[in-house]
Amino acid sequence: MALVLCILVLLGFAAIGRAYILPADQILDFMIKHLGSVSTLQISQKTVIYDPSLEEGMQEFDSTIYYWYPDRFRYEVATPGGEEIRVVGPDGAMVVQKGQIVRQRESRFDHFKDPLLYRNAGLLRWKFSQREVDLDVVSLGRYRNKISYVIGAKYPDESLPQVWIEKDTFRPIRYILTPGDLNDSDSEEVEYADYTSLGKNKWYPARILFYKNGRLTSMYVLEDFKINPELSNKLFDMTHLRTLYQPMPLTESPSSSPSQLDEVEKTIQDFSKTFE
Repeated sequence: MALVLCILVLLGFAAIGRAYILPADQILDFMIKHLGSVSTLQISQKTVIYDPSLEEGMQEFDSTIYYWYPDRFRYEVATPGGEEIRVVGPDGAMVVQKGQIVRQRESRFDHFKDPLLYRNAGLLRWKFSQREVDLDVVSLGRYRNKISYVIGAKYPDESLPQVWIEKDTFRPIRYILTPGDLNDSDSEEVEYADYTSLGKNKWYPARILFYKNGRLTSMYVLEDFKINPELSNKLFDMTHLRTLYQPMPLTESPSSSPSQLDEVEKTIQDFSKTFE
């Protein structure tokens, strides 16, 4: 009888613990609030590429990120092969390399920006839903000794897309974009680390790390920032950008064989292969 009572008590405590896990909507609302409110943000950083084929296994480039809240984003990086620009806004997405439009959609790793950019709760929920994060599932987990809300999966299940929000600070610390599965697809995830203050009640990760199949492939390292810089709408205007850059010419029609299209994709990835 005593054993049965103990089991019932433990089950009761477990049920209470589950009842006090906040719903995803409330967690995301708190996250937006705790990251702080600004109109625009300019981040100067180092983009570090890790690749065994590179000299010393890594290479660094100066890069800049522009945020125009709540939904516009631009990334610029200068490499020996030319400048690369990535733009995301309400009118779509665009990638420019060497003065040509090579893509008009986001890569998976471009979604690293989602928890940092979308300061509208409804828009943020929609973006996570697009990435197949199940907002009806929330649990508590531990990552690098930090207790966090896990939105999208029951901890410790990492087989589903999920976002990790630190419980005490409501800052995003992990984003599993594409878990590996039985079909041997690549696992891809982002870590947000070493948050630094940008001013009163404003925070940004000093390091953003990108992992593919558990291997660190690239990292953004914060060097400087500007709060509320004046930004031109033309930086994010897809119509205007299409007047500046022409699409990469395709030598074959869309019915080209997969191997031919793979060659085009390889050209696109000259610099950014670790981001795809």
